[in-house]
Amino acid sequence: MKFTLATVITAASVVSAAPTYSSEPKPLALTMMAIRSASPIHFGRVDASGQKFYIGLDRPSSYCPSPPVPVGSCPSGNYTSISWGQYGPYMNVEVPGGQQIYIAPDNSLSYTQAHSGSMPPGSTTDGFTLGPKQENTLRHIDHKSGGFLACPAKKDVGPWKVFVGSVTDKNAPSGSAADCLGFLNTGIEFIGEQFGAWQY
Repeated sequence: MKFTLATVITAASVVSAAPTYSSEPKPLALTMMAIRSASPIHFGRVDASGQKFYIGLDRPSSYCPSPPVPVGSCPSGNYTSISWGQYGPYMNVEVPGGQQIYIAPDNSLSYTQAHSGSMPPGSTTDGFTLGPKQENTLRHIDHKSGGFLACPAKKDVGPWKVFVGSVTDKNAPSGSAADCLGFLNTGIEFIGEQFGAWQY
């Protein structure tokens, strides 16, 4: 078979015009729930507020700039949803640039302010793992530094601030790390909306 320059150029243009598909899967969207039997936080929803996470809030703190965003286009903001992608967890938000989840130097589970990637020195974004879906459809969320802790505002009184690995008396909201409860952090697939909020 004889190939001419015109044949090669025509073949190349057909290949370049073919649609391309990303091999990266769509990030998994989840809400988080605490499991700690016979405790005030059992089945408690983990919500975002003030760049931290808590159990025992009525709802998350969320915001949508309307205008310019049409009211009907704003996500409800009633649920704290995270996305799990190739590089771990981040907030499932519509705001350009997103909001990264990280562990602050005091070990509190945190997320960045919208329009900013700024984190306190000594923060970490890696080490999170997401387990496979269990028979009950839950997924275990873990971190290499240890499990999750919920620390009350006052002994046995919420809301409960979420920490990872460990917490000191100085950083515990009640002033005593002994008031904190370890819990299994579980992910539940979030399918009600595309985004949990415009921003948290």
